[in-house]
Amino acid sequence: MWYLKIKYFRLIKPLALLVLFGFTFNPLAALAVPFIDKESELSMGREADKEVINVYGLYQNKPLQLYVNNIGQSLVSILANKEFSKYFFKVVDSSDINAFALPGGYVYVTRGLLATLNNEAELAGVLGHEIAHITQHHGAKQIIRTIGTQLLAIGAAIANPENAGGWLVVSSALFQKINLGYGRAAELESDSHGIYTAHTAGYDPRSMGKFLENLRQRAIMSGQAYHGFRATHPETKERMVKVARLSESIINRSNKIGVMKRKEYLRQIQGLKFGGRRDKNDSRNYKKEFIDLYEVQPGDTYSSIALKELRDETKDMDIAVLNGQRLKNPLEVGRLIKLVRPGEYQKNITLELKPDTL
Repeated sequence: MWYLKIKYFRLIKPLALLVLFGFTFNPLAALAVPFIDKESELSMGREADKEVINVYGLYQNKPLQLYVNNIGQSLVSILANKEFSKYFFKVVDSSDINAFALPGGYVYVTRGLLATLNNEAELAGVLGHEIAHITQHHGAKQIIRTIGTQLLAIGAAIANPENAGGWLVVSSALFQKINLGYGRAAELESDSHGIYTAHTAGYDPRSMGKFLENLRQRAIMSGQAYHGFRATHPETKERMVKVARLSESIINRSNKIGVMKRKEYLRQIQGLKFGGRRDKNDSRNYKKEFIDLYEVQPGDTYSSIALKELRDETKDMDIAVLNGQRLKNPLEVGRLIKLVRPGEYQKNITLELKPDTL
């Protein structure tokens, strides 16, 4: 059996990505399907991680990076089968509403997604979903589906010993497909695993359904869709229904609801950069904005808050949607809500981060 190492090199933006992985290939079995072993998945993730950081950059807020990483590690710690010994959770500097995983234990969330979430339970559900993509080897399976036939088509070249350890170019379409999702069955499977894992860790499983509902509302209003709602994923309504049923079933069986940790989460994202560039190559001129917190006072409405705090009462809908609410929802006195303010947050919590520090 020939062992072929396949390495990556940079491709064109927006997320041009090549990955390093290995195949075991039997030239005597012309119809054999090549497979990717765990060591190869680790190599793939390790090399692809460099490109992800190169494309996006790490978000320069060390406390927030550690916060997300700690939640991710706590979820991994309760898994019966971790598949990989180490996991890496990173916040990348992108305004896109996105989260994705690479084989071998690499999970990424964008600051745009963090601005959209409203509590720690929602974050745990998202991280649990991405962890499931890794433990269920959805990335490796996607690679087989994407380029397996291509490899077989050039079987003679692969079987040539001179090509062992050589370079094979994997098109940028590979990562684009991973980013779009692994197909309906895999996404629903990851939803289930993510909800179970988050609830086992003590979180309210219903938060995942609320997160999907909020994202659907945002997508309708802004046209910016979370990657989970794109073509290869299940219909949003279908996912919402299945997630809601599963969440209620889990609560009924366990007789335990779990926590949301809303205030704790909001305190962590106060000062978070809002909007702006999607990646390092986005050179458009954006106005500076950030997430701030406001404590609801007696008599407040979304319109009055928009006028008092932002000097524009027409932003009442923006405030409601940002907080996963509707204008008709009552405001509870003392409740913290998110606002988007112009400028930069005054408290300096920026620390220089390097890709290998997390």
